[in-house]
Amino acid sequence: MDVVEIAGYQTGISREGVNFLQPADAFQNIVNGFIYRQVLQSRKGVGYFAPRLADESRITGIFEHILPDGTKELLATDLNFLYKFNTGTGVFDQISFGGSMAAYGGFAIGANDFYVSGTSYPDKDNNPRFVFVCEGFTPNAAGSAIFFYDGTNVLDYTAVADNPDYEQPAEGPLNSATYVLWFNERINFIVPIIDGIAENQGVLFSGIRDSSGNGDKFNVPGSGLFRADTYQNITGASILGQILLLNFNRSAYVLERTRDAFNPYFGRAVPGVLGTNAKFSAVSWADQVHSVGKTGVLACDGRQNLRTDDKIPNFTADEIDQDDFNLTYGGFDRINNQFLWAYKINESDLDTQNGVLVKNYHEKTWATYQVRFSVFGQTDKGLNIPWNQIDETTGNESWARWDTTEELWNRIGVSAETQKTLAGDDLGFIYELNSDYDDYFSSISNITAGTTTTITCTAVGILAGDLVTISNVEGMTEINNFDTETSELTGDAYVVLSATPTSIEINVDSSEFTAYTTGGDISKTISFSAETIPFNPYRKEGNRCFVSHLEFLIDANGGSLLVDVYADQEPTPFKRDILVKPASTTQPNEWVPMTVDQEANFLTFVLKQQSPAVQLRLTSMRIHCMRGGMTSG
Repeated sequence: MDVVEIAGYQTGISREGVNFLQPADAFQNIVNGFIYRQVLQSRKGVGYFAPRLADESRITGIFEHILPDGTKELLATDLNFLYKFNTGTGVFDQISFGGSMAAYGGFAIGANDFYVSGTSYPDKDNNPRFVFVCEGFTPNAAGSAIFFYDGTNVLDYTAVADNPDYEQPAEGPLNSATYVLWFNERINFIVPIIDGIAENQGVLFSGIRDSSGNGDKFNVPGSGLFRADTYQNITGASILGQILLLNFNRSAYVLERTRDAFNPYFGRAVPGVLGTNAKFSAVSWADQVHSVGKTGVLACDGRQNLRTDDKIPNFTADEIDQDDFNLTYGGFDRINNQFLWAYKINESDLDTQNGVLVKNYHEKTWATYQVRFSVFGQTDKGLNIPWNQIDETTGNESWARWDTTEELWNRIGVSAETQKTLAGDDLGFIYELNSDYDDYFSSISNITAGTTTTITCTAVGILAGDLVTISNVEGMTEINNFDTETSELTGDAYVVLSATPTSIEINVDSSEFTAYTTGGDISKTISFSAETIPFNPYRKEGNRCFVSHLEFLIDANGGSLLVDVYADQEPTPFKRDILVKPASTTQPNEWVPMTVDQEANFLTFVLKQQSPAVQLRLTSMRIHCMRGGMTSG
């Protein structure tokens, strides 16, 4: 009997076909999980970073605003307003409109594929400013849709009353732009609209930022409009070291800095025929910009623009909705070395993103998450409060519970300066990723019994179709289907039939249950699965494979695992939901066996777990096998 030991070193999620398992290439589909340091694990949950934003609308941007003194502010935008995170209260405060924009009612962004671009850019006296744009902004009364935050109000960047040093370009008034970047000692508006004309291949740049205010002037020497010599449209803009990289529909383009103050840019095309189709999918990291096109996931270093999705070659064409491809938004989780792209799943009934594609560049792995994020961001801001002031009113309702799984008690309130990955959604919530093990979580205040059951709760992002668990309910104890002591489901997860942020209807007939009295929590479950590439190490010798049993090295605190086994890519497994559960409560990891006793041309193993509160961690997997008969095809 041979023993093949594998761990999830590399993976893909495409239709691989018959690609027999090798120790370094183990899994072809991972959903709601990832591989980190050669350990396959279900993903951590998401937690609420702060209470819901006041406008309760789609989050369109999350930004680190770096002030001239080196301190930072955390800003966010939704469909109508700009917000600043208050580190004292843990709440995002809405920023008022001031100056010439005092009567402005809000951004009124009208489509989901419009995102906000922003940059820190001090004025001539080195006072902090945050300049931001969006092609979906409603212009103010002066016809401008380019704004800035001065630390107090949102003002009009192009209004002399608000920005006295501003002077418009020679081509006419500056109306709007798609992207804005502080680069090469000047501010750059990419895809600007000047005098009502969209410069789809253009970069408008100011004069050199100096004490005379030239950094806000677009009609002085050293300012100007650069037009790339292509018919294509700009679909992304990123700073990559000493170059400004522009993504186009079918190519990439580089603006290099020159030593000529009057002609500050030299432009050149990056050879290739691949391009970016999602305008805000670009993520700059290390020496490359990664972006998403309908031809695949791309990486450009300024010299070449190549695909990096060799393990998932069909993903962008098959899995991302082509009509809403431009919804795709890129981010980065530096904690787990992951690129993140929120996208709309193909043929989805929603009109927004409901999936996240993940690439771990260190582990060379791909996975997908079933979460509904609109944008990503990062911060090292957070509440920093003494222990005796921690309660559910300071940021997170789960802090009222001693049995919480959403926070580790030795970390609550002391991680203000810890790097965090953030994400926003359509409902105005901003989440922190990797926040222990709960997912969308809410405290229950009332349950209305009936043939279906309606739950009243604190505001939460749970939606129709989600699977949820309920625990800690008093009175109507029959509805509890999750044991917080063992972190195990005590029944099937409930299906959400309909939902608002504060009212959730589930598929439970509670008409005969005991009356609800108090308490209770509701959580969305994390449904994890990982599928191996078809296994037969003897195929090249013309033999079938007999597998006697499997062994899994599992974290004893990670709950149980269910395994399905398929033969020869049949649509139905011949073994389904086989329980693999550690028995030990004293050692951190345990080898747990599972019998297979099957011969086939090849065998595929699907690992599954469903839980809102534990994280499965699989360090290794041993397959005990031997040569079978000759292959049948």
